[in-house]
Amino acid sequence: MENFFILEGGLITVSAFILAVTIFTSTRSFVAKGTYKKTVSGVFIILAIIITWHYNQTVDRMELVKKEFENGKVIVCDNKGDLTLGRSVLIDKSRYGWQVDGLFFISNEYPRNFHISRCVVDLVQK
Repeated sequence: MENFFILEGGLITVSAFILAVTIFTSTRSFVAKGTYKKTVSGVFIILAIIITWHYNQTVDRMELVKKEFENGKVIVCDNKGDLTLGRSVLIDKSRYGWQVDGLFFISNEYPRNFHISRCVVDLVQK
């Protein structure tokens, strides 16, 4: 469950804002009676479906990335922390001592860890 909130925290926050706006607008005096119940429940269901779908897609991608890393494929990770090295970092099991530690790629040669959810399998392999 902790992993769910780590991965979906931003989307849950945006969804809560959308739901708050929906509640605020559907309770105004100029809105037809009965709109509140239909609108809020509809928006809640749609947002719940989107969050669930996104979480499942992210977890599936994370499992694929782990599996392909163990098979020797190159992984591309988003690098937002240190832009002197570029927007992305190539992680190769055979170079720089990269390894998987829980949900992170770590290396003694690189000062920063990368969360697996921010990585994809490199499509251009040698």
